[in-house]
Amino acid sequence: MPKSSISYLACIFLIFIALTISAPLLMWFKTSGIRLYTITPFYLVQLGLFIFVGMILGFCDSFIYEMKKSGIWAIDVRKISILGIPIGVVACSHLIYFSIHIPGIIHNIFANVVNVESGQVVAAQIILGYVLITSFYKKTAN
Repeated sequence: MPKSSISYLACIFLIFIALTISAPLLMWFKTSGIRLYTITPFYLVQLGLFIFVGMILGFCDSFIYEMKKSGIWAIDVRKISILGIPIGVVACSHLIYFSIHIPGIIHNIFANVVNVESGQVVAAQIILGYVLITSFYKKTAN
């Protein structure tokens, strides 16, 4: 089924609304975390927000068309295990690095991911949300 331009516009609109509404909330969590010397709640909220944005992308791209199909729901476990788990580790790297005491070499690997301010963690969070929502599909009954 071809995707209409209205679904793409709806996707952009939903992402714009989610990011606009969440910006003050994210800023509040960050400033209060810095003030209280605990930044973990900020990273949890950021993780949830950008996974939600990825889910919006996946919902508008493929999940909405899966809902219209007939059949039973199934989960693509291979997609989640091959794509979701490694991307999930990168997406949660801020939480892993700042919340859990991890040993030497693993700590150094996460330090390289966390200390680069190029947005790869946010991109991984969006991709994780997309992978999670698009892993659900309807299997036709034979």
